[in-house]
Amino acid sequence: MRSLGYRYVVVLSLVVGLSLAGVKSSGAQSRWFRGNTHTHTNKAAPDVAARWYREHHYHFLVLTDVNRRTPVAGLNSILAAPGRFLVLDGIELSQEKGGKLIDVNGMGLTGEIRQPSGSSVVEMLNSAAKAVRDAGGIPVIDHPNLTWALTEADIAAATEFRHFEVWNAEPGMHNRGGGGSPSTEEIWDAVLSRGQVLYGLAADDSHDFHGEFSQWKANPGRAWIMVRASELSRQALLDAIDRGDFYATTGVEFRRYEVTPRQIRIDLPEEVYGFEWLEPGRNPTRYRTYFIGKGGEVLAIDKSLTPTYQLTGSELYVRARVEDSSGRVAWTQPVFPERLSD
Repeated sequence: MRSLGYRYVVVLSLVVGLSLAGVKSSGAQSRWFRGNTHTHTNKAAPDVAARWYREHHYHFLVLTDVNRRTPVAGLNSILAAPGRFLVLDGIELSQEKGGKLIDVNGMGLTGEIRQPSGSSVVEMLNSAAKAVRDAGGIPVIDHPNLTWALTEADIAAATEFRHFEVWNAEPGMHNRGGGGSPSTEEIWDAVLSRGQVLYGLAADDSHDFHGEFSQWKANPGRAWIMVRASELSRQALLDAIDRGDFYATTGVEFRRYEVTPRQIRIDLPEEVYGFEWLEPGRNPTRYRTYFIGKGGEVLAIDKSLTPTYQLTGSELYVRARVEDSSGRVAWTQPVFPERLSD
């Protein structure tokens, strides 16, 4: 077996009939919902942000303004539509420790939230997570490499969390690491290799909705999650995210995703990027899928439209990173074979 130079980390979620831990699902009919979980309204009105996502075929949006909750009831009264679009209540709890920003998102809040506290980074993280859960939401560790704030040890010790941002699309988040600091995927891999469950989200962290879009701005539409849920409701979405029934992406979306006790299989779309001056069908998208295990080891590479990995049962976990030929990436959630059942 060989390892990627930067030890890409990826993870796979549940599919037909099986959850991550091997518990039988309810069997209810499910579908995929596209959503952004990190959105700010400091530069645009909440309705501007929500309309952008609705008009660009997202199914749900979480508003996460810094240390304040932006009301969503009014937005939903105008913009929500059954099965089509929903805005969830959220917040970004931001703290500082020695020049490092310690940020935690709360998704799907229903109650009042208190400001977290703590004398250490881990205490601050866990305090924020408890505040989010007490308010009815799911806590997410945001952009761990912003100000190079969080290490593998910090995240592993923050036991109140099961979710973090493996990819944050706002400029300056340092997702890829550098200068001796690990990438967010390497951090993820290190925590998973301890046997801890940690799910990875991708999010816009959007601020800029006006004017020309730029690589230097925090524009929308660059990263999201696809959630497999029984319906488009707050509870169904949160239940699925809490279980890890989703994948993260910067543009690659699956036709099908299935995990059984014997194999992991992904079906990818046959996309053709066309130009007016080029005959149809001559420019197909191609893919490379990495199935990865403990320590960032590449267990297999599959270049087909139906990447498949046969589980042996000896793996601590298996995850996948799917890259397409235009540079887009999808990350799945970790599959722990010993926790799967027939």
